[in-house]
Amino acid sequence: MEQVIVLTAMHGRHKTVKYCFDKMPNIHKVVVYSTKKDGEFLDQFENVTKYRYSNKPLSAKWNSGVKKLQRHDFKNVILLGSDDYVDDKFIEYASNIKHDFVGFKDLYFEHFGDLYYWGGYQNHRKGEAAGAGKIYSKAFLRKIHFKLFPISKDRSLDGYSWQTVKEATDSILITTLKENDLFCCDVKDGLGMTDFNNIPNTELCR
Repeated sequence: MEQVIVLTAMHGRHKTVKYCFDKMPNIHKVVVYSTKKDGEFLDQFENVTKYRYSNKPLSAKWNSGVKKLQRHDFKNVILLGSDDYVDDKFIEYASNIKHDFVGFKDLYFEHFGDLYYWGGYQNHRKGEAAGAGKIYSKAFLRKIHFKLFPISKDRSLDGYSWQTVKEATDSILITTLKENDLFCCDVKDGLGMTDFNNIPNTELCR
């Protein structure tokens, strides 16, 4: 059994995907892709299992990946966008969690060579976990019958999955990267769904 694996979904953006995968060479990555070109691109990586699914709606694409996790023998899974990566300490932390769900309120962003820290939502979503780096136990996914995203949508997937978690379990930990000395980073290459310049309250780290 693997203590922890990664689930991600990709569509193009090969340079960014390779950059993130190269930052996490030793963890098994389960990848949902949508085009023949993406599938051929993924063949260069070791420690990757790939599954093909239509790119739209995104919730269905992600949920197809969650369902495919039934085929894998693991304890916990980290959900990452294809433009996200974590460090070895994060992977070790994720392999040892005892909760059904762990989420982090803060996040790091990499934007054209600069690193920024984001302390979390300051609006009506204050206190919620950020999108990247959520950790789920396989036991929890089994409890919800591997259906994390119940509605067919291309936006607001974080909100729908969070609702699923709250309705299904009390074994939840919402914490921060900073207080655990962990690193989870979203690479902003200008091609993602949310432009870096539209993210408020970021602080330059380097």
